[in-house]
Amino acid sequence: MKNIITLKNLKRDYITKGEVVHALCGITLDVEDGEFIAVVGRSGSGKSTLMNILGCLDKPTDGEYILDGINISALGEKQLTYIRSNVIGFIFQSFNLIPTLTALENAELPLLYRGIGKKERKLRAEYSLERVGLSARKNHLPCELSGGQQQRVAVARAIASEPKILLADEPTGSLDKKSGEEILGIIKSLNDDGVTVIMITHDNSIAQRAKRCIKISDGKIIQ
Repeated sequence: MKNIITLKNLKRDYITKGEVVHALCGITLDVEDGEFIAVVGRSGSGKSTLMNILGCLDKPTDGEYILDGINISALGEKQLTYIRSNVIGFIFQSFNLIPTLTALENAELPLLYRGIGKKERKLRAEYSLERVGLSARKNHLPCELSGGQQQRVAVARAIASEPKILLADEPTGSLDKKSGEEILGIIKSLNDDGVTVIMITHDNSIAQRAKRCIKISDGKIIQ
């Protein structure tokens, strides 16, 4: 199996109140195509910084990030935008749905940004909502949906563009146990279909659902 992600001595420094903060201190990691990995760590451990770099939302201070054979560190903003729109899907703890748009319209958003036509956009968004079991609620606004249903819409939005990689940042953090289990089941089914999944969590019991667990502390991988 080939590596879809390779990190080589990745570092990220920030300057806060005149002091240098070392958020990542030399992360080296290989992720195989189709893997399901959990990244576990306490608040402030560096896991969110790592996720931002993996999602091309931030750049490392030093080191290399190779994504599907491409050196991400050397790309410009236009190329990074393309990768965020076409290669990577994002699931956030806070859902980040547009309150004035229906579930279907929210699922369509990444396709709209890519310039995909209305007919195809609707078909793909409807299929994504079907995959997460929410077809019957496609015309409902977020305020008319439960937390678990809103997260399902967020998953549908993330997979509508058929990404190779799914980045999930505490995807069950705002949900009750039953809804969280349903979301984890959906994520696992996507992984079974070949999507590479990297999930951040502080919960070891949730991390055990992944095929491999990476523990991070003080900006370093410790296991």
